Amino acid sequence: MAFWIIVGVLLVALAPLTHFWPSKQQRRLADIREQAALLGLYVELRKLPAHRKIDIHIPADDRRYWVYYGLRLATKVKVPIGSWLRTPEGWLSLTGDNNLPPALNALPEGLDVVSSTPGSVGFFWQERGGEEVLKQAAECLKTAAANALLASNEPK
Repeated sequence: MAFWIIVGVLLVALAPLTHFWPSKQQRRLADIREQAALLGLYVELRKLPAHRKIDIHIPADDRRYWVYYGLRLATKVKVPIGSWLRTPEGWLSLTGDNNLPPALNALPEGLDVVSSTPGSVGFFWQERGGEEVLKQAAECLKTAAANALLASNEPK
């Protein structure tokens, strides 16, 4: 009888530790982010670009769940700088007149905001889908970077 009392007390004492175990959703996100690192991408918790078109196309409650996946670029790789939003009519530039690099047109659905800075190119994602979506998106980013490198090496 004393054995069962000790076991019961231990279970009651250890029960709060179960809150430290990751949930199934947390493990899934960790797996996707680890896969991104293996594909050469980095992940940042970054706000969506501030623009009225984003306000129109993405509900306010939905904006906090987007995560930025980016590919770091060498300094000699020159990509068009800007942000783009996928709308039902196609890609819309949020910053200036730069066109979206053609390789990024093939980004899967759900990766509807693209951002390009002097050191990186990437997309905002709600992490819906899985590794196949991530692999396809990583290939698009790598193709865009390779195309930009080729273009920057061409004689003028």
